[in-house]
Amino acid sequence: MVRETYFVTPKGELHETNVGTQMNAFEIRATKEEKMKLERTIEKLRSQKYVQQNDFFSLNHYNEDEVDSHRDWTDEAIYELYEMIHRLGTDKTKAQIDQMGVLSALNHNTRN
Repeated sequence: MVRETYFVTPKGELHETNVGTQMNAFEIRATKEEKMKLERTIEKLRSQKYVQQNDFFSLNHYNEDEVDSHRDWTDEAIYELYEMIHRLGTDKTKAQIDQMGVLSALNHNTRN
């Protein structure tokens, strides 16, 4: 399995070259299959954001159980994304994610 280097930006874009120092991107090494799985996970998150941003008139915003369900789904999807980036990441990327504490915080939220 050949692993290529990719850079994942905070906006969920994958680049084959470093996007520079202006944007902090996570460097990963992934096979084509892993890259495709990462892209699907990013698209899953984007689709949820789109629904939340454009569903202004939904009464679900006032239904706490429904809101909690959306929050839980989003937390799980973000956890999946960060876990994947951490697993595929370089030592520097792993250290960045560990320092952020995002995996332990999201794991706590998604496992309650």
